[in-house]
Amino acid sequence: MIGAGLAQRHASGQIRGRGPIQASVAAASGGPCCRQVQDRPADLPTQPTRRSSRRRALRTRVDAGTVAEPMRRLVLSQGDPDGVGPELLLRLASCGALRSGDLVVAGHANLRRLVERLSSSPAASWATSGWRTIVPLLLPSASQELGQVEALTLAVDHVLASPGWGLVTAPIDKAACMAQGFAHAGHTEYLAQRAGATDVAMVMVGPTLRVALATVHIPLSEVSRRLDVASVVRAGTRLVEALRGIFGVQVPRVGVLGLNPHAGEKGVLGDEEARIVGPAIAALSRKLGPQAQFLGPLPADTAFPHHAAGRYDGLVGMYHDQALGPFKLLHFRDGVNLTMGLPFIRTSPDHGTAKDIAGRGEADPASMLCAIRLARGESKVFG
Repeated sequence: MIGAGLAQRHASGQIRGRGPIQASVAAASGGPCCRQVQDRPADLPTQPTRRSSRRRALRTRVDAGTVAEPMRRLVLSQGDPDGVGPELLLRLASCGALRSGDLVVAGHANLRRLVERLSSSPAASWATSGWRTIVPLLLPSASQELGQVEALTLAVDHVLASPGWGLVTAPIDKAACMAQGFAHAGHTEYLAQRAGATDVAMVMVGPTLRVALATVHIPLSEVSRRLDVASVVRAGTRLVEALRGIFGVQVPRVGVLGLNPHAGEKGVLGDEEARIVGPAIAALSRKLGPQAQFLGPLPADTAFPHHAAGRYDGLVGMYHDQALGPFKLLHFRDGVNLTMGLPFIRTSPDHGTAKDIAGRGEADPASMLCAIRLARGESKVFG
């Protein structure tokens, strides 16, 4: 297992405009393409002195090239052809993020029309350059007009048949997929089914925060009913695998969040902490022993600033927005969705299809770039 200022946000899940991105490879594309920066709110606490050396050591180890299996070949799927995925592939191809030997699963005609549409815009230079780079990488058997479900299916077919490859997926429109007969709530659930994996976890990773989810794409009204000890143990186990195997934390300190406000306030605000979260922490401690420390149940509202300050190496969240709200506040530009528990590494950007800005050349490629770097095994993922 394998393990400046912020521009206007869009409800569909992307950021408009150039923003402060891409100096590291801008020269390769002749323009602003792929600079990574971290916009950190001024009121977030700084790391305590007692933890700063540990965080520096972690960053040094990652930058020194200890991410597993460096220079992995990748399969990249286009995502929703009406979203920002295709233009992100073009933009990143133009600045060297895609490499010879990679495979891009995207509709040829869709991409060609997109390049033509962008030819009269400020994006013309990188769109044309990206097209020239990406054409040799396109899956030859893919149809000229390729839908998001078909593209994902073909991409997974290839990665399952190609040991050692990684998968990077551009965002899909989940509702549209389901209308086309897609029987899964999202990428994570589909990939688990295709790979025959039962203990899969979504882990969101950025330069500062790393959070695993016990439940993923389910209605909030069902979280309490479907949350159980096994789901918390699974998320905690996979988070430790990522922290140890990918980010080089030898003995991670993992905070486990409660479900209710104030972690239940000793039963006053709910008993899931006593019935589920507490026993899960005990089970994780027995299972992983000296490999990791588990603390909690923790109130979510204070656990995140403590994690950002370095008290914890990662957190286990109980449900989607409990984890992703704080995560995206800090890492909307450079967060990565990492699926742990598959027989191959899979990553994706932490934003959605952004159809309201798709096709204009305005989509920020930073998160997708980090997803590619992490999946490939590059020594420098963030920054």
